[in-house]
Amino acid sequence: MTNKPAIFPKATRPLEYVGLFIMEFLTKEGVAYVYMAVDAYSEFAFITGVEKDNSPDNIVKHIYILTEHPEFIKKMHKGFTLVMANYEELETRIISIIGSNNGKVIFDEALNRKIILPAKMSLEKIRNQT
Repeated sequence: MTNKPAIFPKATRPLEYVGLFIMEFLTKEGVAYVYMAVDAYSEFAFITGVEKDNSPDNIVKHIYILTEHPEFIKKMHKGFTLVMANYEELETRIISIIGSNNGKVIFDEALNRKIILPAKMSLEKIRNQT
């Protein structure tokens, strides 16, 4: 049996698919978690902030911050799909935030990885230079 390559939907407009991810950075004060989202269409990265942990409350908080980002607001009128690698247990809380903004959420680790890869690779280069 051969493994077929995954077939992913292609974004045809801004915010059609938005991948959320958290990147860890080691600082002198400990680990810092940078919360980001990437638009699959434009590869524009929304940085929503930095926290000392990646707790469920912080994940939900940064999804809310994303929906308040001025560049996100400009383009969300046609709706958006937030693509997350995990945190299915937060689905109800996430929908309560994004549902009124014409947003949906899907949990697909492979699609999330494909969307965030360009931004993550750029950040890895920066992190490895220090």
